[in-house]
Amino acid sequence: RETRAPRRGPGPGPGPGPGPGRRCSRTNGWSWPPHPLQLLAWLLYVFFAVAGFGVFVPLLPAHWIPAGYICTGVTFSAHLLVHVLAVSVDPADRNVRLKADRGPPPAFDRTRRAHVIENCHCFLCQVDVGSKSKHC
Repeated sequence: RETRAPRRGPGPGPGPGPGPGRRCSRTNGWSWPPHPLQLLAWLLYVFFAVAGFGVFVPLLPAHWIPAGYICTGVTFSAHLLVHVLAVSVDPADRNVRLKADRGPPPAFDRTRRAHVIENCHCFLCQVDVGSKSKHC
């Protein structure tokens, strides 16, 4: 009797090209299509900005309103900067970034190998990666 570990998450689907069920290689957080949690994060940012600047700060006593706008504005601006920087970073391993051919990842055959990365070598990208790399 053959036993296999259950697949976790959406994996590459059948067929050679991109399409429904086929995962594409993403360069950073701006790559299309966005993940649902990315959309949720941006919507929550807008919601809390509107709630903070449009509802909560105006409800402060009159002498605290300028401080409320300044403190909240600095915090929201710093968060926006860090959020944009985090989304813009390419998380790929250095060797993967240097590889010339960066098309969509091929289908992974779990009958041949248990893991995508073994002995610091990625079998999808066919490059050597760092010991902590999780790029695929």
